Amino acid sequence: MVFLNWDKLPWFWYGFNHFGFAMLMVVLVPALLALVFGWLAFRSRVTGVYLSIMTQALSYAMMLAFFRNDMGFGGNNGFTDFKDLLGFDLHKDSTRVVLFVATAVALAAAYLACRAITASRAGRVIRAIRDAESRTRFLGYRVESYKLWTFVFSAVLAGIAGALYVPQVGIINPSEFAPINSIEVVIWVAVGGRGTLVGAALGAVLVNYAKSTFTTGLLAPYWLFALGALFVFVTIFLPKGIMGLLPQRLSRDKATDAPATARAAQPAE
Repeated sequence: MVFLNWDKLPWFWYGFNHFGFAMLMVVLVPALLALVFGWLAFRSRVTGVYLSIMTQALSYAMMLAFFRNDMGFGGNNGFTDFKDLLGFDLHKDSTRVVLFVATAVALAAAYLACRAITASRAGRVIRAIRDAESRTRFLGYRVESYKLWTFVFSAVLAGIAGALYVPQVGIINPSEFAPINSIEVVIWVAVGGRGTLVGAALGAVLVNYAKSTFTTGLLAPYWLFALGALFVFVTIFLPKGIMGLLPQRLSRDKATDAPATARAAQPAE
């Protein structure tokens, strides 16, 4: 990769030339960052829109910091010109196919993991927290612990997704921290179907396909306006997203959308 033409990498990059160490950091670094931020936020009972504002502010602050060349993360250019992975040329079609398959496998594994969590007792408690946080706390559950665990787990999934994204795209720079990317994720979920696992993945595929299609022609300057209009449309006319159009017997994730407070596990002892 290209790194500001430095002849020596900063000390914190030592070890990343080993694949195993790099993969370990893919999981540990996002998890540690989420653990620290989440512990501080949830113990202060920051919730709802305030938590959203804080996470957006944190990502924006990181974007501004990473744009500085002296931070050692590539500055404005970021990282680019990735050539190989484990000795395989990233520009070959065969390597790209393998990475695509690895991405599909990772998506399937993430879905199964999330499905197992939502079907477990912990998942019922998490849904109860979503529907009635105060009531769940009064039942004796340590709400902050459940929220922190979920926050850290989602950060790990995001780290794995980023590790698969960069080799296929070939570049990564601090602009990925921009708030618009977080807003796009919300639109993915709204389009696919809130409260479902399949809907989130389906929305991501459809919105990104539309983005790839409409940002390469005359409509490129209007894409953000179209994205905003799409979010308003699905919020008003399709509150349950595309998954809401399917018969209930085909929506395998419908259980995750039902209020869970009344059927949460028994109060903690």
